[in-house]
Amino acid sequence: MNTPFKRRLIVTMMIPMLGMPMAISTLAADNGETAANATATAKSFRHMRATQLIGKNVENAQGENLGEIKDLILDVNNERVFYAVLEFGGFLGMGEKLFAYPIRAFKHSGDNTDKLVLNVDKDKLKAAPGFARDHWPDWLTYGNEVNKYYGETVKLKEMPNQNLRRASDLINKNVNDRAGKDMGEIDDIVVDMNSGKIHYAVLEFDQSWNLNDKLISLPMRALTYAADKGDLILNVDKATIETKRAFDKNRWPDLNDKNYMADVDRYLSSIVSTAPSATAESRFNRIDGNGDGVISKSEAKSDASVKKALKRLDKNHDGIVTREDFLAYKWK
Repeated sequence: MNTPFKRRLIVTMMIPMLGMPMAISTLAADNGETAANATATAKSFRHMRATQLIGKNVENAQGENLGEIKDLILDVNNERVFYAVLEFGGFLGMGEKLFAYPIRAFKHSGDNTDKLVLNVDKDKLKAAPGFARDHWPDWLTYGNEVNKYYGETVKLKEMPNQNLRRASDLINKNVNDRAGKDMGEIDDIVVDMNSGKIHYAVLEFDQSWNLNDKLISLPMRALTYAADKGDLILNVDKATIETKRAFDKNRWPDLNDKNYMADVDRYLSSIVSTAPSATAESRFNRIDGNGDGVISKSEAKSDASVKKALKRLDKNHDGIVTREDFLAYKWK
């Protein structure tokens, strides 16, 4: 199927590097939003498609063209977005290098709506750790340099079973069923820019599923890598997936519509509960949106089962659930 990348994005971001302010806002871009919904989206920068971010030009605060976003680095096992990787072209003589910027550095603002802005001092930009465009680094080693340079405020801690992958390597990647039969591919990945989390993957299934070129959202944790070839495997049965929730590939829903978000979250939660790879540890990491090691009441609402069990999980009645209590709970 090999659906081509759709590199279109209407968005404003300002990235605070090294303690400097940054602003972000978005408008809808080819995802089926109305003008009114697009205005609302711009005020609440939340969910975006990876293919809308990759390839977007970036300017500095003076309006000079810096380059473009080349890729996103994702921790697929823990559903996190680590970095946006930028290519600066010939700016400041930095054309031969790429630079990773922590995704947690992104902040929201309702400013201009048609560009990405990187607000950083030129000298400090020159000193940032980069890597050759034809030699991508080991992300654990290079990531330590990035985290040290940008500081603890944007650092993402290492997680169990961490697996860092380029978003561009996942888009259009074939997906097999547990018997090894090809059953589709990843069309896109939706990320939550506020929390730096992967919200879900969007899959296009083969005609054997009778979806007629429609797309359907599935949790990233329902997909795992085969140990031998690195292929993606879908760990849920066909009967579990509600194909009635599929949507036309040319008419994406409004990803930030509250009703749609609530509906898709309920559905994703039901899928996760049936997936063999959905361990309590990975489930806790997904729900812990800000990565602070506890689940708040607002975070618990993202998972129907956790929301229902909140009173029993919150043993101290302090409004939070610890990792220890979550893992000790007897989940059905």
